[in-house]
Amino acid sequence: MRISLKQTAALTVALVALAGCSHSSAAPVPPGAKTYKQIERLSEPAVKEVFENFTDHDTTNRTTPANDSLLQGEVNTFMTTVAGRSQATSNAIISVLFPFEITADMSVNLPAGGQPAGQYGAYLGIQTGGATGNTFGGRWLNDDSVKISLGAIFGNTLAALGAAPEDNHESWCLADDNLSNGQGTFQTYSNTFPYVNAPY
Repeated sequence: MRISLKQTAALTVALVALAGCSHSSAAPVPPGAKTYKQIERLSEPAVKEVFENFTDHDTTNRTTPANDSLLQGEVNTFMTTVAGRSQATSNAIISVLFPFEITADMSVNLPAGGQPAGQYGAYLGIQTGGATGNTFGGRWLNDDSVKISLGAIFGNTLAALGAAPEDNHESWCLADDNLSNGQGTFQTYSNTFPYVNAPY
């Protein structure tokens, strides 16, 4: 049987393609690609520091944001036993904080610069439906993320948002870091490096 030059070329392409196939489900690694090891996972401020046993930090640092049942369990334990909050309040804070990542909605158009703070990113903005400033999410440098977290853990933030029934177990002396009521200096911005004011 004789085959044409065109048929020969097609057969060669098919054989080369078959030779490159494998039964592995792993994605091929491009030549020269680097392999990295995750050693830290700390996107949302104060979560691991407040809720987690120190001995578990390394374990959760190496898990993905969607696979952290250990940290979620420790959040629940802290909320219900240490902070004395209701199970509904604990469930609400877990639903807001997980997956453990900063989320931004790039379809929301925010002005570049200017006041008020709502024109910038807002920590947990997506998860709270804009209650922390806007629905863009992300995190603005002037976001008092610790105050937001303390209000949810020890204050009535979640009840005020309708995320959980009022449990009347607030610890008001712990519900605010008292740094955004006139104490301390907020960030200011410039057009030259390092773009923000000096540390204080």
